[in-house]
Amino acid sequence: MARASCPYPCLLLYALIVGLLGGCVATAFYLALKLGFALLWGTDPSQVSIGTWAHLYPYMPLLTAFGGLLVGLSVKFLGATEGLADAIAELHHEGRLSYRFLPGMALASSLSLLFGSSAGPESPMIDINGGLGSWFAERLHLPPESTRILTLCGMAAGMGVFFESPLGATLFVLEVPHRRSVEFYEAIIPALISAAAGFTLFRVITGTTIGGIYRFPAYDTLRPEDIGFAVLLGIIGAAVGTLFILVDRQIQRWLNPYRQYPLVLIVAVGFLIGLIALMHPITLFYGERQIEQVIQVVNRYSIGILLSVAFFKLVALSLCLRGGFRGGVVFPLFFVGACVGMAVHEALPNTPLSVALAGMMAAITVVVTKTPLGLAVILTVISHTSMLPLITIATLTSYLLTLPITWIPSQRSREDTPDP
Repeated sequence: MARASCPYPCLLLYALIVGLLGGCVATAFYLALKLGFALLWGTDPSQVSIGTWAHLYPYMPLLTAFGGLLVGLSVKFLGATEGLADAIAELHHEGRLSYRFLPGMALASSLSLLFGSSAGPESPMIDINGGLGSWFAERLHLPPESTRILTLCGMAAGMGVFFESPLGATLFVLEVPHRRSVEFYEAIIPALISAAAGFTLFRVITGTTIGGIYRFPAYDTLRPEDIGFAVLLGIIGAAVGTLFILVDRQIQRWLNPYRQYPLVLIVAVGFLIGLIALMHPITLFYGERQIEQVIQVVNRYSIGILLSVAFFKLVALSLCLRGGFRGGVVFPLFFVGACVGMAVHEALPNTPLSVALAGMMAAITVVVTKTPLGLAVILTVISHTSMLPLITIATLTSYLLTLPITWIPSQRSREDTPDP
C-alpha cells in the first residue's frame, strides 16, 4: 500500500525541525573542530595561518602524513561515504541518503580539516545533514517524495551554516544534483526554511559565520566597462576550472592502481600535500583564512607566484579528494579564484579588485559544481551587493562555456531517473 502524501503545512514544519537539527549537528561539528584546532594549532579554524605553524614548518610532510593515517584508520574502522558525487547518485536513485556512516564521516572530515587537507568542510556537512534529513523522514514513515524533500532540506541546512546567505545555500544545494540548475522545484521553500533555521541556530550559538570573514575592497559604482571585465573573468575562470578537471582526471588515473592499499595511499598523499606546503605554505588547509590573506596583501605577490600557488592548490585539492581525505571543493576553489583574480587585477589594473576576486571565485567554482544561481548569490552576499550583475555575468559566461564538461558524473536531469 502506498503511503499517504504529507500535507504541505506539515512538510514545512518538518523542514523547520530538520533545519534546527542540522544547525545543532553543524554547531557540534564546528565546536569540536574549534577545540581540535585550539589543541593542535592554538587558534580557531578560521584563523589558522602560516604564523600559527611556522615552528613546525620542517616537519609539515610528516604531520600531514600522520593526519592521513588517522583519517584512513577512522574510515577503515568506522566507515565513511565517499563524497558529494556518491551522495548525488544516491539521491537520484534512492531519493534519500544513507545515514549508516555519519559518525565515521564526521570524524574523517574533521581530521582531514584539522591536519591541513585542502578539501573544504561544506561537502561533509551536506552529506551528514542530508543523511539526517533522510533519517528523520524515515522515522516519520513519510512517502518517498517527502523523504527526498527532507533530505534536500538537511543538505540545505548543512550548507546554510557556512555562508551568510540561506538563499544562496538553498539554491546551491538544489542546483548541484543537476547539470541545468534547479529541477527539484518542489523543495525550494522547505529547503529555504531549513537553511534559514540552520544558519540562525549556528549564528546564535557560535556568533560566527564560516565563509563570512572576507573584507573585500570597496566597490560603489558599476561602470559600463566593468561588464566587459566580467565577461573576461568568466572566460578565464572557465579555462582555470577546466584545467582543474583535467588535472584531477590525470591524478585519479595515477592513483587508481593504489586504491587497493587505502592506508598506504592516504599516508602518501598526506606526505605530498605537506611537500607542497613546504613550497607554498599558503596552500595548507581548506582556504577560508588563506582567502582573506590573499585579499589583504594587494600587490605583495607577483603574478607568477599567485598563479603558481593557484596551480599547486588545485593539485593538492585533487590529491586530497582522490587519495582518501574527506571534504569538498567550494572553499579551495574560492581560494584559487582569489589568487587568479588578484593576478588578473595586477595584469589589468583597471579591473576593480573586488570584481576580479569575487567574479573569478564564482567563475572557477561554477565549472566544477554547475551551480550558477547559488554561487552568484553567495559571492554577492559575502562581497558587495552592488556587484551582483557583474558576478552573475562572470558566472554565467563560465557556466555556458563549460556546460558540456562534467566533474560530478552523477549530476543529471531529473527526467533521466524515475522518481523514487
